[in-house]
Amino acid sequence: MNQPVFRDQRAHVADLVIPCVDVAAGRTTEPSRIAGLDDPGDVASVVAAYAAGNARKVFLDVFDPWDAVDYLPSLLRRLKQTGVSLLVSVGHGQLPSLLHTGGLFEAGADVLSVSTGLIEKPETVQAAVREFGAERLMGVINCRRTAPDRWSAYTHDGEQDAGTGAVDVARQLAGLDVGAILANSVDREGTGQGFDLDLCHAVATASGLPVIASGGCGSLDHLHEALDAGDTTYVLVNNMLHKGQHSMAEIRDHLLAHSSFRATGT
Repeated sequence: MNQPVFRDQRAHVADLVIPCVDVAAGRTTEPSRIAGLDDPGDVASVVAAYAAGNARKVFLDVFDPWDAVDYLPSLLRRLKQTGVSLLVSVGHGQLPSLLHTGGLFEAGADVLSVSTGLIEKPETVQAAVREFGAERLMGVINCRRTAPDRWSAYTHDGEQDAGTGAVDVARQLAGLDVGAILANSVDREGTGQGFDLDLCHAVATASGLPVIASGGCGSLDHLHEALDAGDTTYVLVNNMLHKGQHSMAEIRDHLLAHSSFRATGT
């Protein structure tokens, strides 16, 4: 039986930080600047570097549609050898069928994300919950702020307005009892301004589920600020690691230097 992927293991600070790798056609969407890589576009090499830094989970954001990911089962089997838990999003977070879903779980995915699929084909998501267990699914809400304390949910990686509020989607995910919710601020992606902590609070309050903060991280301080705020269980990191600005070891040491983590960090 699979062990739960989403557990707040404060004894392992690196467990709270989830590196993200963007994938297209089986390669990273842009070469990594991590020192020492023989092939900076090889997804397995990048994930192995994160695993060597004590990462416990990695989020693979696969940009290709489901009909163009024949390479993915083989890649997942390679990545599984690193020992990290693999959180996978394919085709804007859609699940085309139970057969496709089961195939990726069998190949090595620990968790599959649902976002666009939750809005457009909720019956398929519900069937996956019944078949594989809610803990094998993770909700992703791509959000744009529309007013103070109000966010709209967007599908297709934040490109199309879903016509519903982010908090409503969070409640829908709570009803499914998925393992966690990734709350992504589309407005802050690439800005380096820090996570939208108000969004994380709203999603956590509405759902009661573990929340992964995403979008806007630009410094080490943003990581501990999000984790200290009380509504965020995990933080997603992309450019900071992929571009070689910081390593997993530097992130761990920074978090351990703050009082919230001293007592339990190792």
